[in-house]
Amino acid sequence: MTRIYVDFDDVLAKTALAFTHLLEETFGKRVALEEIHSFDLSKSFDLTQEEIDRFMVEAHRPERLIEVEPMEGAVDVLSAWHADGCEIDVLTGRPPSSSDVSREWLSRHRVPHRRLYFVDKYARYDEAAWEGHGRVLRMSELHGDAYDLVIEDSLKTASYLAEATTARVLLFDRPWNRDVSKLPETTVARIERCRDWPEAAALWSGGS
Repeated sequence: MTRIYVDFDDVLAKTALAFTHLLEETFGKRVALEEIHSFDLSKSFDLTQEEIDRFMVEAHRPERLIEVEPMEGAVDVLSAWHADGCEIDVLTGRPPSSSDVSREWLSRHRVPHRRLYFVDKYARYDEAAWEGHGRVLRMSELHGDAYDLVIEDSLKTASYLAEATTARVLLFDRPWNRDVSKLPETTVARIERCRDWPEAAALWSGGS
């Protein structure tokens, strides 16, 4: 059975776009999606540590996360893969406290999936942050041949999975993941870029 790993933010949900709207609302700053060149939003949004901390708390309020729009084509493609018998897991680096609203969002948009996993992708959370929200995976637990296909937007995560697993790795091409100058050529060669869900579907069906 084909096992598929799907990231949540900016793969299933238009989170970065929602963040730009919140940035303007909160700080009066306008930053276009194509101007987000760093995964570190304090740099992309030119915010102090105090400001980014406040921003991220506001951005992860359930009433805001539930309103983030889905990516075009995501549900259609995943529904087709699910109908073909694929097992689909959603893996996210969101704060564990967003568990309930994340599950509600997936249900509201009828995203076919087997499980939702929270992964400490960026070493942001200690054990205390996990309490009461179920088990949170560490990156080191994602290795070997757990998945046949990975779909990510984080270059750091995609690179790790390309090196540590046997999965085929698709990376949604975004301005914050285009600088590959610090990566080994062998890692870059293992990562396939795509613009959107229709292109991801075409790549997978063409090479699966």
